[in-house]
Amino acid sequence: MEKFTNWRDKGTGIAPFLPTPPYLAQEKGFQAVLSVSKFVLKTICALPVIILALASSWAPGRVSKTLWGVVAKIVCNWNLQVAIQGVKRRDKQSKLPAVNEVYVVNCSSPLDCVVLWFLAQGPAAFCIPSVRGKTVRFFHLTIWQFVKFTLNNGELPVLASLAEVDNIAQLKNRVVYLFAEGTTSNGKSILPFTVSQESWDAFLGNKPETGISTSSNAGSRHSNLSKVKCQAIHLKINSSLTTPLRVSKWRFLVRVSTQGVNCKCKISEPIDSDLIKIRKTMCGGDKFKLVGKELTIDSKRSFVKEFGHRRR
Repeated sequence: MEKFTNWRDKGTGIAPFLPTPPYLAQEKGFQAVLSVSKFVLKTICALPVIILALASSWAPGRVSKTLWGVVAKIVCNWNLQVAIQGVKRRDKQSKLPAVNEVYVVNCSSPLDCVVLWFLAQGPAAFCIPSVRGKTVRFFHLTIWQFVKFTLNNGELPVLASLAEVDNIAQLKNRVVYLFAEGTTSNGKSILPFTVSQESWDAFLGNKPETGISTSSNAGSRHSNLSKVKCQAIHLKINSSLTTPLRVSKWRFLVRVSTQGVNCKCKISEPIDSDLIKIRKTMCGGDKFKLVGKELTIDSKRSFVKEFGHRRR
């Protein structure tokens, strides 16, 4: 859309905040009624399994996830493909996200946390950074809080209602997922991270190694840190199910049921905590696919206002 060129990256031509909804005809008139009817019918068919899944919350995680996987298959024809760099397919299960490990993930849809919950080999922690001025704070969201966040323009609700986390030591025995972009996009690129390298190192508990002099060069300074290893995860979900802008819960559920969910998940090898390297890895190692640093979360807030005015 030419009128939103101010929010289109000049190098790649990507407009990361523009929504890509389904064809209008699919959500109007008879087709809309048919879509809602299909969703209701599928949910009724899945109801016995849903009840079992809710009742199995006390059971081992694998039992609960298996049941919810059946529900997802019935309601939205769930299809998840996972690729782990440097790992053969037969060894994949042992290399899935594990407790006390940190994973940096892109953010584009409420389905992100569902995919990551299925993959986690233990309790999962979903962390979002929030920046006010030069202060970066990290918040631990539940699945339901994450869903509301992604359906609300990628804006966190009242911060006082969220659990703040100072460092990963507070998330012991959990699989830690960090959404470093701090907001949602349409998944066509990776947004500039809202978190700074300094605050990221503090969150991870990275400390300078003893006995090594610190260079004035930023890269050398970072290389002298005793670093926690991270892994990058890139999730690619149907473009029409991404939520860079606000979508109602009901409409999103109907879209999921009607269009089905196809998700590709790529997990990198362990890398150090250099945010530049992590962001490049999330984009397949090709820095030319990344949008410019001007398309930040503040830029998105401006886009949301302008998009709302143009739609009136």
